[in-house]
Amino acid sequence: MLLDDPLNDPHLRFRHLAEVLDQMPVGVSIAEAPSGKLLFNNAEALRLLRLPLRTMPGFDSHTAHGAIVFEGRPADPQQSPIIRALRGEHVGPEEINYLRGDGTTVCLLVNARPVRNATGGIVEAVATFSDVTDKKLAELRLQDAETKLQLAVDMASLGFWEWDIASNDAYFSPHWKRQIGYQDHEITNRFDEWLRRVHPDDLRMTQERIQDFLQNPTQDYRIEFRFRHRDKSYRWIQAKARLVLDEHGRPQRMIGTHLDITDHKQREEQVRQTVQHDRLTGLPNRALLLELADGWLSAAQRSGKLFAVLFIDLDEFKPINDSYGHHIGDLVLKEVAMRLKTSFRSQDIIGRLGGDEFVVLVTQLDNALGAAHAAQHAVRQLSLPYRIQDLELRTSPSIGISLFPGHGKDIASLLRNADTAMYEAKQRGKASYRFYAGGGDAIVDPGQIDQRLRTGFAHNELQLYFQPIVDMHTHRLMAVEALLRWPGADGSFVPPDVFLPVAEQNGMMREIGGWVLREACAQHGRWRQEGLRAIEIGINLSAMEFRDASLANALASTMPRLDIDPRLLWFEISDRALTGNLDYAVCALNELKALGMRITLDDFGAGYASLEQLSRLPIDRVKIDRSLIATLPNDRASIAVIEAAIVYGHSLGIEVIAEGLESEEVRGFLEQRHCYQAQGYFLARPMPGAEFSAWYRRAGLH
Repeated sequence: MLLDDPLNDPHLRFRHLAEVLDQMPVGVSIAEAPSGKLLFNNAEALRLLRLPLRTMPGFDSHTAHGAIVFEGRPADPQQSPIIRALRGEHVGPEEINYLRGDGTTVCLLVNARPVRNATGGIVEAVATFSDVTDKKLAELRLQDAETKLQLAVDMASLGFWEWDIASNDAYFSPHWKRQIGYQDHEITNRFDEWLRRVHPDDLRMTQERIQDFLQNPTQDYRIEFRFRHRDKSYRWIQAKARLVLDEHGRPQRMIGTHLDITDHKQREEQVRQTVQHDRLTGLPNRALLLELADGWLSAAQRSGKLFAVLFIDLDEFKPINDSYGHHIGDLVLKEVAMRLKTSFRSQDIIGRLGGDEFVVLVTQLDNALGAAHAAQHAVRQLSLPYRIQDLELRTSPSIGISLFPGHGKDIASLLRNADTAMYEAKQRGKASYRFYAGGGDAIVDPGQIDQRLRTGFAHNELQLYFQPIVDMHTHRLMAVEALLRWPGADGSFVPPDVFLPVAEQNGMMREIGGWVLREACAQHGRWRQEGLRAIEIGINLSAMEFRDASLANALASTMPRLDIDPRLLWFEISDRALTGNLDYAVCALNELKALGMRITLDDFGAGYASLEQLSRLPIDRVKIDRSLIATLPNDRASIAVIEAAIVYGHSLGIEVIAEGLESEEVRGFLEQRHCYQAQGYFLARPMPGAEFSAWYRRAGLH
């Protein structure tokens, strides 16, 4: 700026200039050169700087303007913008903190320029400034929030990303890049970088989820997938995102986070392995086996292929445990698991139920011959010697086979029927396999069963087997349950749930029931002659027998001829038989107890009798249904029913028995809840009376 010679009336000129400058919304100060004395402050300058006078001739400009403050301390006055302009500098715009006349601090945005005369000499300096304190505080608050946010992000190990949908440009935060092993400059800012790092097996799913999100932005975007690291490994990532819409409501940008959840996934897999796999062999346990079987059954239905269940039990395994200890037995079981893995195809599923019982699900078979060949191969492999440490041990498998759909439409039926076939194989000489031949679903002709049953009963084909009930805490034999068995024409057993309904329909049930009672008592007499102690025997009463009004009278006339203390007899009555008139059931049970017999409520928890009814029924024992025990220890609903039955039963003075015990794990579960009486394959299988005598002596029970 150049100044001509002064006007004739300098005071008038100054007054006019001052009036104009006072109307400006910014502060204006003028200082003379070279002294730096302040010549003028407009009204806004006086307000901003808290100065008491409009003009203060002779006043130092740096004193009038106050001290510059830098990081909370006064700075060199020579650094004042107006002083720097007097030295010829063009200052600003720059933000400077000033200590004002009233002791407060203000942040000013300042510009300062020198004023030159015609010869170029500096005669004055002019400074303009405005208050930006609020703006600066807002910026500081924002910066503080961003700092805190970044700290939180770093602590949470979050990586940020942003995708411009129209341009396909992307922003990846430094931490996002560090998650996958890269420095900030090593990855280009294109969304293709994101897509090409997604695991091929997860790519389609992630792309579909993005498209769904773009079409329906109100839903949450949360997805888990595998993402390639720099070292070629894959990390598990959890991504979350939100959409930014334009003024028309169309998706414009997608902003999200990445969280590395690899450690969580690994822990999750470890838990799943523990819950669903046998700890000793690493094979799927019952729970996982049932889950996998459901999927293969559905596939078999769609494809029309056969599906086989092989139930494998080791022959003479117990003597190995007894002679060499459980440590050696466990090593044999691990070797059996390894041999099974090499004996079957990769698509077949091998599991361990517990003890020395294994199951193989053989899938995608064209015919039954394929199952037979698989079983033959398993028999050969498992019958080879086991070299454990310095020992050479021998065991062999008995294998039962059931086929879908002929032997059952669900895995429970197939397992049960394969188990039956396995026992038949064991009875026929071990180291062999047998197909289930008991009829199965939709195979049995009731008319044929009726005639065969009449003929078989007349020829004394029915047999009684006995399964022990043991107190696991005291190692005492509590009782045996008498179980009816009927060998079919080919030597395999016809399942009771096939022929007993026929007996109820054709009127043979009462006759068969009488035979069971007499035969059980006769077997008890033979045991006594062999020197065994008095053993309590449980005898099943069918619903039809229980509802027979003449039952008590018939027993009263029969018992004197049976040569047995009635107190040794337990009548087991299914909770299904109690449906209907509960008062009648109570009366009928009391009539039986009046004869000296005791009562067991069977199948409790199957859905008929309730806890409230236990308090009304005159029973001595309750058996928890095997369907509940089979789900332990993983099914919460079953656990709730079982625990309630144990606690409530004990509070009523009723003995509680777990039926269907098949593993050490379930045994431990029951004992922890003070349920010590149990029955099941883990303890002993059903056996003929003569075999029971030998078993009892070997078992060493009290």
